Amino acid sequence: MKTMSSDFTKTDKLRFVPAFLLLISFVTHVSQLFIFKINISLIIVAVFGLLYFIIGFLYIIGYKYSPHLSSVIPAIGASLGVYRFLTILPNIFSILNVSLDAIIVPFSIIIIIRWNKYKKLKDKL
Repeated sequence: MKTMSSDFTKTDKLRFVPAFLLLISFVTHVSQLFIFKINISLIIVAVFGLLYFIIGFLYIIGYKYSPHLSSVIPAIGASLGVYRFLTILPNIFSILNVSLDAIIVPFSIIIIIRWNKYKKLKDKL
């Protein structure tokens, strides 16, 4: 499994923000299985929760592509969450999960930018 360079991993503590938000989002996604009646949209929500857990864990261990995954998957999840809220089941979880996604995605993009700057600087040395 490819990890970010050890220097970058040790110095960029910013990656823990989206990591923990993804883990919190995992809990809010999966907890809906115990609150609402099981249907296809709820299964999709739970699958996204599982993906968020995996990506959050990958962030914590320093997996190289975790910022890329967490800038794409939560953006898709937010879009589906807004759709679900507007058409299928308006609830507080949809608002909370989309709000978390709205924080996770920009943080992940910032981390990608910082990592690319770090790589360029390291290549010059």
